[in-house]
Amino acid sequence: MQLNISFKHMDTSDALRTYTQEKSERLKKYFNGRISVTWNFSIENMEKVAHCHLVGNNMDYFGEAATGDFHASIDSTLDKIEKQLRKHKEIVKDHLHRNGNSGRPSATS
Repeated sequence: MQLNISFKHMDTSDALRTYTQEKSERLKKYFNGRISVTWNFSIENMEKVAHCHLVGNNMDYFGEAATGDFHASIDSTLDKIEKQLRKHKEIVKDHLHRNGNSGRPSATS
């Protein structure tokens, strides 16, 4: 996993970098190949904004959250991305099994 972290309108923070790296590890379970995760942190109108852009395996996702705390923003952003990943996984899974039919004959036939 390639992880890039940048800060805009604020000083860099090693504690925030460490927290971001730990939380970004959760995304590995959704991908088999290489993934690139880019985090952008900024302060806008007294809100702490965390923006995450994830690219990998022909997929491209992003999430953004603005709260009063960077840790809450990171958690909210990751929740949004994981929701997108789970939805994509369901779509791919259901693509082969439309209408609940998995290719097995039904009990009524």
